[in-house]
Amino acid sequence: MGTYGDKLCWVVGLARSGCAAGLLLHRHGARVMGVDDADEAAIRLRWGNEGIGNQAASAFDELVTGGDRPSALPDLVVVSPGVPLDHPVLADLPGSVPVIGELELGARFCRADMAAITGTNGKTTTTEMVAHLGRKAGRRAEALGNVGRPLSLVAEELEPGDLAILEVSSFQLESVREFRPRVGAVLNLAPDHLDRYADLAAYYAAKRILADIVPADGAFVTWTECPEALGWTTKGRRILFGRAGGGADVFFRDGAIWMSGGHEKQPLLETAQLALQSPPNLLNALAATAIGLALDLDPGALAAGLQDFPGLPHRHQLVARRGLVAFINDTKATNVHAVCAGLAGFPDPVVLIAGGSGKGEDYTPLAGVMDQVRHVVLIGQEGPAIGRALAGVVATSEAGSMDEAVSCAADLAARLSADLGQRETVVLLSPACASFDMFANYGQRGEAFAIAAVKAGADPVD
Repeated sequence: MGTYGDKLCWVVGLARSGCAAGLLLHRHGARVMGVDDADEAAIRLRWGNEGIGNQAASAFDELVTGGDRPSALPDLVVVSPGVPLDHPVLADLPGSVPVIGELELGARFCRADMAAITGTNGKTTTTEMVAHLGRKAGRRAEALGNVGRPLSLVAEELEPGDLAILEVSSFQLESVREFRPRVGAVLNLAPDHLDRYADLAAYYAAKRILADIVPADGAFVTWTECPEALGWTTKGRRILFGRAGGGADVFFRDGAIWMSGGHEKQPLLETAQLALQSPPNLLNALAATAIGLALDLDPGALAAGLQDFPGLPHRHQLVARRGLVAFINDTKATNVHAVCAGLAGFPDPVVLIAGGSGKGEDYTPLAGVMDQVRHVVLIGQEGPAIGRALAGVVATSEAGSMDEAVSCAADLAARLSADLGQRETVVLLSPACASFDMFANYGQRGEAFAIAAVKAGADPVD
């Protein structure tokens, strides 16, 4: 834990994480200067939209906005997750000035057991699922980090024996210094964020930091099908989930989840009892069980939690039905790997809606997972590029809006249902892209999909 009395601290990036960091520093006597590329009016509008205006008002002594750099040199700089460490405002700082992330700051004040979960896909659902399992075990367990609640917001409230379950990004891992989570988990690795990293190796190297910082009395959890993470060295004990034949401690066998985790292999619960049944969520359940074992949670609590975990919006979420057509919102699938994983084991037939703003990815792998997909409706800036990757593999069409895309997909799915003898069909929004060409964020895109389904004659599903 640092001492910040009378120190001048810059907080760079003034959304939720930045405001939480500013509040924490203020509580410990620091003078806090908030720095952001946006102008002050845009920042205050952001605070209002996110409902954090009151927090922000107490977080900063002064704002420096519009890309300007403060004139007074700081004693400490805290960066928000979206701020790269080569940002111009950080250039030419003396080497004696520490630059840390909000995660690092919060961890310095946190006495709870911490589990850090990263990977390309499934982080948020697994983070929330593990926190749910912790509460089933009778612990105070908070889902924090990139799920939307910064660690700095509640770090001081948590007691020894509580659980801080943290979704951490590669960006956050780049700025840790003393952060040592009891459990570090890498769920999977696939190309992503290539608009920020020079190459795939740089992206994976940022993820590898988590294996490096797990302490000797901690645990490193990863998937049997993630060769990169399997090859990383770590001081902690290794717990694997995935294929039994791949040495997994948590795996599916005979219609059940089995586990060992240092114990004799035993069934935990039947797969049919899991609350979430989509293919990605089955894998998330294995990961959450492995992390729960690493945290020494009672197996009975793990089984009970997996049976009633409600899931999260925008992740394989059934939002509406029109006759035999189900509308499933997977707007959080913002990269190619997420779409490929989500379609694995999906029932046939599917009408897919894909496209959005680009992240520097290659869409070619999508062509290999189109077995269940009968038609793809393309949207957004990347729609044409995805269409080229799917040429000759599956029929495609383009739509200029979400309403148009959903209306077209719904009609196609209804015709497929009739042609296939009244079989249930799926309209799936799984974009493989970010949302910023058409929407403020992926959540707004998912909400637009659900509204468009109702406009197309579907009944909403609660």
